[in-house]
Amino acid sequence: MNLGLATLIYIFFACISYNLQWFYLSGSFAYIDLLLPILLLLTISKRFRKPDTFTLLLALLALLSCASSLNSVLQTTPGHVNAGYLIRSLYFVGLYLLIVNSSVSTDQILKAIALSLMFSLLLCFYVWSTSPRYFGYSALPMLHVVDSPTGIVVNRNESGLTAALLFSIALYSFAFKQLFSRAISTILLLVSGATVALSFSKGAWILALLALSIISIYRLSAFKIMATCSALVFAIPFVPWQNLAFLSAVLFRFSASGQTNAFRIQYVIDAFTIGSENMALGIGPGNYQQYTAANGYTVSIDPHNAYFQTFAELGIFAFLIVLFFFSFSVLQSYRYSKNSRDFIVIFVLFVVLAADGFQSGLSLTMKILYILAAILMREGLNARVKD
Repeated sequence: MNLGLATLIYIFFACISYNLQWFYLSGSFAYIDLLLPILLLLTISKRFRKPDTFTLLLALLALLSCASSLNSVLQTTPGHVNAGYLIRSLYFVGLYLLIVNSSVSTDQILKAIALSLMFSLLLCFYVWSTSPRYFGYSALPMLHVVDSPTGIVVNRNESGLTAALLFSIALYSFAFKQLFSRAISTILLLVSGATVALSFSKGAWILALLALSIISIYRLSAFKIMATCSALVFAIPFVPWQNLAFLSAVLFRFSASGQTNAFRIQYVIDAFTIGSENMALGIGPGNYQQYTAANGYTVSIDPHNAYFQTFAELGIFAFLIVLFFFSFSVLQSYRYSKNSRDFIVIFVLFVVLAADGFQSGLSLTMKILYILAAILMREGLNARVKD
């Protein structure tokens, strides 16, 4: 087996949604990740690039994670040191270095990611079939499973984000006739779209609409977009909403979310307050729930916001690094998208992941983010060599 194929196989299994516990040792560490050190050594033995900006930022985040953990156990109300968070921060550096030094093409990596996400969603449907759950009192399936005999838990927020990412790739592939054939693109689009819908995750719905909007702007003329939007607005009064079960469920999902939204706002306020009180190094990675319970804040495992979670747990410097990481990735991928179609979908994926950071802490733990960042930096390094 050649190194390129081994890398693609690794990417496929590494990107499988981490709520599918059959594939994972602990937390977000998959069995396949045991091969990362070997693949990394083989890759850099053939090509080793000097450390770039992202490498240094990710390494600095790892150091801050370590310093924050040590600081937390020295406080009056000690936290705990979770080795998993420290190892994970170092793991992301290794994953990034693997891809940035790899000779595997961008197209191949995107295909491996898409097929991995597709496999994840099909497995989510299988798990749901072993323990069906429905939204409210309707007959609509909801992809959120907590008691399957398979032992796998399907979290609708995780599966919703997974589906939104695949939806972005599939829609790009379908609209621009890239990556996959029209038939395969259609299948990916239908499965991912159905999963986004049936996750009943408001975040997933918003992310999918965001991806649809951006790709439409790239693919369609301004006139076509305005004509389509006008037609949809004109048709709204004539749609029999009361007879459409899914749309009724969507409206109910939004109208019955007042209390949930209030909690989310409070989580963000609490996280900002905690970060402000522990600005230098935060309260330690993984200590958020323990800290909120001990100090009278609204108890939650995380504040459902990747940016303020970083601020609270790792401090102001890590917060600024994460902001720069996302901002630079979005802006640079947009810049490259003007000259390369592949970077249209990479730009969309960065936007989706950055937007998800405002509603969950999942984006920063998704390996796809660091793979995309490596592709982005690799493009810039290759361009410099050509110049």
